[in-house]
Amino acid sequence: MKKIMKAIGITLLAGSLLVACNSDEGTGTSEDAKGEGIPNEQVDESDNEESNSGDDENEESNETDSESSGGGMSSDQDFNDQLNLGIGDTAQFSSNQGAYEITIDSIRKEKTIDGESPMFDYFIIVDLTVKNIGDSVIDVTNPVGILEQTIYLDVSGSNDMSQNFESIDALTGELQPGEQLSGEALFSVREGEEDQYIRVQPGLIAAGGVYNEAVWTFTEDEME
Repeated sequence: MKKIMKAIGITLLAGSLLVACNSDEGTGTSEDAKGEGIPNEQVDESDNEESNSGDDENEESNETDSESSGGGMSSDQDFNDQLNLGIGDTAQFSSNQGAYEITIDSIRKEKTIDGESPMFDYFIIVDLTVKNIGDSVIDVTNPVGILEQTIYLDVSGSNDMSQNFESIDALTGELQPGEQLSGEALFSVREGEEDQYIRVQPGLIAAGGVYNEAVWTFTEDEME
């Protein structure tokens, strides 16, 4: 009888140990999709790595979106206003399209271009050079397009028309950083006071498209 009770006790003790072992194993591992045990610490580290990877991808996506929107083109260079320039002088500009220099090399007067008469009294052909002094590629038509000619600084002037005439060597294409290109701009001019002006369009400065002013002053006697 004692032997039977002893055997039953041993059996119950063994069963208790098996239950305890199974309980410990269940709390120490997590099963993956295939039912294989993976330590909880490894699961946590894997989750963290996936989360960090997602953050990195979001940061890269944001950087790409910023670059594709053109946010990196705006120039961070700062130039003073240049209001007393003449023929042969160079102005430096900072704008939302980059940084560049414009030099007015010479100006000549014409009564007609390609057989066409001017809108006002006569044409002036402006020989100029544009240089990219920024870090981004620029369309060379943008620097030329900021200019206007006027006989009075308190009124608006006429814009460049070089793209409308075949005989005019209009500036076109892109400028890499450090590159420069020479060509011609064309304006229709009114007879007026002795002084004539080429300047940045005031509306572009007011709108924040160009960050500083420049004015070239010349007379008819200086024209070729």
